[in-house]
Amino acid sequence: MDSTRRMKDVTPDSVRKFLLTRYSEPITAMQLYLTELPDDFDFLLTGVIDSFGILEMISAIEDEFRIRLDLALLDAEDITRIGPLARYIAESANSR
Repeated sequence: MDSTRRMKDVTPDSVRKFLLTRYSEPITAMQLYLTELPDDFDFLLTGVIDSFGILEMISAIEDEFRIRLDLALLDAEDITRIGPLARYIAESANSR
C-alpha cells in the first residue's frame, strides 16, 4: 500500500531533473549546459543558491516528492552537490 501512495518515482535522475528545471535560469546564465553538469556541481559554491536557498531547495524537494528528509544522515558538503543529493533523496524515498 505504501508504494501506491507515493505519487512519483523517486530516482536520482528524477531528482536531478527536478533540481535542474527549478534552477535552470541561474545555471544557464553561467553559460553552463544543464545536460553537462558534473555530479559534483555545487549549487551553493557556484552561487546558484545562498544559505537560505538550501532550506528552500530542501523544502521544494520534500514537497515535490512527498518525502521528509533527515539531512543529518548526509555529509554537509553533499547537501548542495547535485549527484550525492539526488542519490540520497532517492535512497531515502525508496527506503520507506
